[in-house]
Amino acid sequence: MFGRYHRERSQTIPRPILTSPVLITRPKEDAKRLALALEALGPDVRCILAPVMEIVALPFECADRNFDHLVLTSRHAVSAAAPFRGMPTYCVGKATREAAMAQGHDVRDVFSNADELVANLSGHGVGHVLHLRGRHTRGEIAKRLSLAGLETYSCVVYEQNPRQWSAPERQAIQAEMSLIVPLYSPRSASLTAKLLEDFRGDLTLIGLSQACLDAWDGPHPKISLCVDHPDGEAMQHAIASQLRGSPLERGGHRV
Repeated sequence: MFGRYHRERSQTIPRPILTSPVLITRPKEDAKRLALALEALGPDVRCILAPVMEIVALPFECADRNFDHLVLTSRHAVSAAAPFRGMPTYCVGKATREAAMAQGHDVRDVFSNADELVANLSGHGVGHVLHLRGRHTRGEIAKRLSLAGLETYSCVVYEQNPRQWSAPERQAIQAEMSLIVPLYSPRSASLTAKLLEDFRGDLTLIGLSQACLDAWDGPHPKISLCVDHPDGEAMQHAIASQLRGSPLERGGHRV
């Protein structure tokens, strides 16, 4: 069954009843943050943390020029932004904003996704923008801002290396009869699909975008949902909506 998850921006996250475990495949620190938020919804929420990528900081050199704006699209880039502290900073995602502010950056605005950032910064006229990012990204922020008149230099400051699951992680995952699997990027969706190729239980996929669901080439899901607004808050609401029941509650069995 395929569908699209919709929500009102002001609604509260529903309280779960019984649930399938949530398989969180985000990088370690991101996975912990998400697990804490979900487990706060109720005592029956179970999360399995099994990252499919590791974040590795990279040495970098930026062009020798003066920048007018700093763009951070992930909190993983914040540590590399220390030399540019004091520059007007624009972030994607609340976690990125919080990390940047904690490091003393002059955060002027925060956006839910790359499209919102580009649309808003495009009205700033001329200037030079520095975008610190990971090696694997989508959205073509530098290209789109440059076309809008803001010359943008994109600098890779961290790598997202694929990670294999340990034997205990595999055993814990394979023991489940159903899983809720949030997919935050096409690359993580592809990596997770490969690691779950032998999973025989029911899968509920929740994509941050349709591109995430399109990248899935693993076992056919029982349920597949795409959030209506690509941000962390929408994902938490969508995950919570699926915590209200599971194939086990409805009498489902392993196939």
